[in-house]
Amino acid sequence: MVRAIDVGFGLVKFSLPAEGGITFSSFPSMAIPADASAVRTLSTRRRDTFDVPVNGAQYEVGRDVGLAQAGGSFGRDVTDEFYKGAIYEALTKGALRYMAEAGDSAIDVLVLGLPVNQYNDAKRRDYLRQTYERAVEVGDGKTIEVRRVIVQAQPMGGYAAVEEHLEELNQVIRETGGALQPLASVDELDELAVLVVDPGEHTLDWLLIQQGSINPRASGAASDAGRHRVVRAVQESLATDIGRPLGPAVAPRINEALRQKQPVKLTGVAHDLSKYEPQIMSVIEDSLNRMIDGLRDAHEIIDLIVLVGGHPSRYRDVLSRRFPSIPVFVMPESMAANVRGFQMIGEALAENG
Repeated sequence: MVRAIDVGFGLVKFSLPAEGGITFSSFPSMAIPADASAVRTLSTRRRDTFDVPVNGAQYEVGRDVGLAQAGGSFGRDVTDEFYKGAIYEALTKGALRYMAEAGDSAIDVLVLGLPVNQYNDAKRRDYLRQTYERAVEVGDGKTIEVRRVIVQAQPMGGYAAVEEHLEELNQVIRETGGALQPLASVDELDELAVLVVDPGEHTLDWLLIQQGSINPRASGAASDAGRHRVVRAVQESLATDIGRPLGPAVAPRINEALRQKQPVKLTGVAHDLSKYEPQIMSVIEDSLNRMIDGLRDAHEIIDLIVLVGGHPSRYRDVLSRRFPSIPVFVMPESMAANVRGFQMIGEALAENG
């Protein structure tokens, strides 16, 4: 029994049992302290959320958790200590609770992820293993026995999942017309220098993978270089234009409006966000410049760039302009690429004992 959880700053992605195999699902990375009032209990009977226990308190998590948000209670944690905080624990237990509701009572191998800069710290990997390699209480008297925890760098999941998309990858290689030729099999990936770029909500992660292994010297992460910084730049510009401060509860609306390329509606007024494209591209270019500096000249040897994450298109455009002869491949269903790869890694490890 193998399961995978990818706790991002924006969404929690996870695997679930399904008829004949597994499926993947997600919910927002928000955990709201549970309100025990009778009014709340009555109003949440139809809400797709759960209350999970963390350090003696209850947190509401799940697909409809946005309905629990009120005022300045944003329910998120976008710091580098995210992995050891109450919100991360509530989100992880929320994913486990969905598994329990689907019939899981024990997991032989659970694969978790960390941003690259956190993964490089052995103490953080050990913390996750010690915290979740046990019987985990997930609320309402339910428990899941987790027998083994494997921790991966988040973009490594995306790299593992590339093998499912060889034909799409070869099409991008042909269209680029650079030195790299289409691959005869996925085994040829191990002969390449592959840069996996994961623009997340808070961090921009990158892995340089050579001969199937991470090059730690040229891999890394830039904090405050992901989607959250883009949203913040747009929110600050919008607040200036409309002449009043905008609180944290507005950020998800701006994020969704940007994702759908639609106006954001605030106090009954629709605001066109397309005029903030220069600010958005400035943030993305600055973040990618930080990544290129972090590669320490290794960009000269890159054969292929693979993009994962929930919003890769603008990053693809910038990277394609910067490196026109290197194929830039956006993973299909890129938001779930890491968790799909985690599941594949866990299944391979379980099969090999």
